[in-house]
Amino acid sequence: METSYSRTVERNIVHEWKIDNISAYVNDFDTDTKITLNSSNFTTGAKINDQWCIRLQAITSLNSFTHQMFTCLYFYLCQLNDLDNINTKFSIFILDNEKTKLFIEERRLLLNKGDTQILSVPKFSLWNNNKDKNLPNNTLTVCLDLTVYDAPVTTCRKLNLKILKHQIAHDYKQLYESKMGSDVVVNVGDTNFEAHRSILMARSPVLAAMFSHDMIEKKENRIPVQDITSEIFEKLLEYIYTDEVTDLDADAERLLEAADKYQIQSLKDICQESLSKTLTVENSLKIMDKADLYDAQELLQFTNDFITSNIKEIIETQDFKNLEKSNLAMAYQLLKKFSFYN
Repeated sequence: METSYSRTVERNIVHEWKIDNISAYVNDFDTDTKITLNSSNFTTGAKINDQWCIRLQAITSLNSFTHQMFTCLYFYLCQLNDLDNINTKFSIFILDNEKTKLFIEERRLLLNKGDTQILSVPKFSLWNNNKDKNLPNNTLTVCLDLTVYDAPVTTCRKLNLKILKHQIAHDYKQLYESKMGSDVVVNVGDTNFEAHRSILMARSPVLAAMFSHDMIEKKENRIPVQDITSEIFEKLLEYIYTDEVTDLDADAERLLEAADKYQIQSLKDICQESLSKTLTVENSLKIMDKADLYDAQELLQFTNDFITSNIKEIIETQDFKNLEKSNLAMAYQLLKKFSFYN
């Protein structure tokens, strides 16, 4: 799986600027007097190596209505890097003698080259009404809370895991090979096979019935198996645990019988498929007989169609002559089907 991630790191600084003897900047001067003062430089530590300062401008003007002189304070956030598209968030405010924030101005801007005006504070709001509170000891305290966002970085991660497609089958195969935790013995002739009761019950209704009723198998945890060779039962057990059979084609016919006996339909299906691939004129009647005996309907239909298509060669075989003697009903059905197609 491949996943991409985008992240932006924010860099923050709170810069406090104390301006002593502020009255020197706001006394009544001549009209259009402008005084400029800069704070010290500071940085947030962003990757762009940002540099900033706060600029104060005190401008004295004449009020056209009252004909009185008044002074306004203007604050600017100055970018000293001369860069464009700096993603910022900031607030600027004044602290009174109780450290209360006054005249708060908040912005979220992409800053480019040049100055950005932040806040203007009229002289009377500082001077006339709350001088002692807003300017303790004739000192103006300006604070800037500045956040700069680094350029977003996108990375791609690819999870390289070797995932086993059939993990449960792989685990059961290890359990089958190790016999760890086995709690039942299957006796086939002179051979004993250790197995796990729960797995046998889950895979075969016939084996489940043996352990579900008050039978000797349930009491002794031992299953006697007859009418099957130990070689075929070992392959049957392999399929029960792993859903696979080693060299299936070589034993598909006998495994079809075992799958039918123990009602393992999935094994029965792959045996039918295997036998259909090995169908020839010489063995078709034999396979048809097995398909009929073990109720393998798909294989039976497939074999009937094959025989019908090759009936002229098949009726000359010894197996067909034997079929006339042993199973007249089936021989009749074949000939009937052949006449239908012709």
